[in-house]
Amino acid sequence: MSLKLRLNLIITILLGLILLIGVVLMIRNARDDVRAEVESTTLLALHLLDAEILYYTSDYDWANGVTLKDPYGNKTSIFRLQSLDNVRHLHIEFFDAFGKLSDSNSAPLTPQEEVTPLWFVRAVDMVAPIMKPTHRKVTINGRVLGELVITPDPSYEIAEIWHDTLGLLFLVAIFFVAVNAMIYWAVGRALRPVDAIMTALSELEQGNLQARLPTFSLRELTGISTKFNAMAQTLQSSIQNNHRLTQQIISLQEDERKNLARDLHDEIGQYLTAIHVDASAILNAKQLDAVRESASAIDSVARQMMDIVRDMLQRLRPGVLDELGLDAALRDLIDTWRHRNHHIKTNVNISGPLEMLDETASITVYRIVQECLTNISRHSEASRVDIKVENANDQITLIVNDDGRGFGAETTATGFGLAGMRERVEGLGGIFNLTSGPGLGVIVAVILPLTTEVV
Repeated sequence: MSLKLRLNLIITILLGLILLIGVVLMIRNARDDVRAEVESTTLLALHLLDAEILYYTSDYDWANGVTLKDPYGNKTSIFRLQSLDNVRHLHIEFFDAFGKLSDSNSAPLTPQEEVTPLWFVRAVDMVAPIMKPTHRKVTINGRVLGELVITPDPSYEIAEIWHDTLGLLFLVAIFFVAVNAMIYWAVGRALRPVDAIMTALSELEQGNLQARLPTFSLRELTGISTKFNAMAQTLQSSIQNNHRLTQQIISLQEDERKNLARDLHDEIGQYLTAIHVDASAILNAKQLDAVRESASAIDSVARQMMDIVRDMLQRLRPGVLDELGLDAALRDLIDTWRHRNHHIKTNVNISGPLEMLDETASITVYRIVQECLTNISRHSEASRVDIKVENANDQITLIVNDDGRGFGAETTATGFGLAGMRERVEGLGGIFNLTSGPGLGVIVAVILPLTTEVV
């Protein structure tokens, strides 16, 4: 069920409960009004009839059986009850001494009384107490002439209340429909931005990273719009950076392969050709001195080949890291770099055991230090470098700080080496932070947890 229908259903139920409570209260009030009106009319009628009885019993002619006549000479009843047919709240009957109905004020029901629903009458009767009829004996000189019976008749009062209630119910129905319509329209208008949000999410799901939300008029939805646009921008930037990083990795792999191919062709190939020539000279030599000279040349070429292969292997994978561990590998790397850059003062502080790091974390720390030293020697123009590696509080902290010229935000965003370092650290659940600016040089700070998980 949609939110609009759900809200309308809830409001309908609440209005229905309020209407039900209102109907119950209305019926109770109607009961009290009917009772008060009928009781008042009954008391008035009793006083009038008592006065009428007193008048007739004091009349000598009437008491001696003289028949009353109207001005036209027609016989008339004692109380002329038919003239009281406008007293709708009471049913007045006169029975003679033999119990026969002699006179009554009963009149046919008016159309207003006839249309009163039976359920409304019963509802009023259910909450109203039973109104008992009142009896008055008419006697004179000890002789019983008859009996007056006054029965409360609330039907006309109930009809009037029902007529008034119809107007009220009509207004309530209009109000009920109007409220539901206004709420349905207001909720639909308020939730209209949801369609725009769903459309933007669908476009984002389909790969349209340009999808953005407009600024909504509602303050709550404006916050959602701002957060969505920021998320989409971050996602777009991240994917673009990943694409750029992937292309740079592919380019780096190709460059490394070219370098390896060139080294194999230019260096190893050249030395192998020299070994082949010297070996052929040994096979064809007839003098021992020529053999010794060729053998010495082969030995020298083989040593040079070993150095070249060692350098190639060192670039591909530092063997000292596997043989002696991270501590020794870092010191060897820094010492080698220091000999090539003797004009830069290097301070090294390695504290705490580093043997408990797994292979991935160890190579990450090693490569970060290697990349930092390479950048410093190529770009920084620094005179001092501070390197700190510390194992404390279940984490490895690495800080490399130089006093060089630093670089701007554009270099930070596009440099492959910096992006590669960040990817390595964050892939292990660590924290990578880089600070650069005038007078600061470059500060690379890395925190790696001892228990690393690839994310």
